[in-house]
Amino acid sequence: MRNPLAGFPQEINLGTATVATLGPVGTDAHAEADRLFGKVLLADSFNEAMDLGLAEGVLVLVAAGFLERDDDKLVDSWVDIHFRNLDRMRLLATWESLTKPMCVASNTARGRSLKSMETIALHPATEVFARKFAPQAARNYVSAKPIAAQRANDGHTDGCIGSVDIVREMPNLKILNTWQPTMVWCLYEPYFLTNSND
Repeated sequence: MRNPLAGFPQEINLGTATVATLGPVGTDAHAEADRLFGKVLLADSFNEAMDLGLAEGVLVLVAAGFLERDDDKLVDSWVDIHFRNLDRMRLLATWESLTKPMCVASNTARGRSLKSMETIALHPATEVFARKFAPQAARNYVSAKPIAAQRANDGHTDGCIGSVDIVREMPNLKILNTWQPTMVWCLYEPYFLTNSND
């Protein structure tokens, strides 16, 4: 696949550059960062990744689709992160690429079909898929799709929206439907790195 950052400043060697982004291992952010950069530092949230990027003096990768919910209320988003960090971080590049294949899966012990699923674990950014496949299911929002899969696998919910590779590792989950959307990625650099290159 062609490097989406081919027109990048030459002083940034992607193969050796370090980038901070959202973990745990298995997130789309981790997969995209691992595909493009030499070293990946994982944080528990995109906000923590921004702080880590500043503390370590490294690049930061954030998904433009980032949303955080507290029950039914939106509490954070990519635009919030972007505006909060205007004086600390410079947006270097944006690009679109495929996510890992996603799926809706059910916990086999709970025996739920899509139409009878009562609860579903998901990252808020995947809400549109929950509305499409299990609109009746009560939402259990988590910070990353691997966590959603684990919650469903452990029986906390009837199902989840997750990444196919992670769901396949879960012994109690059955994939019911799959798809592969794209995501827009935003790469940031601390301003003090920009100034040191001048």
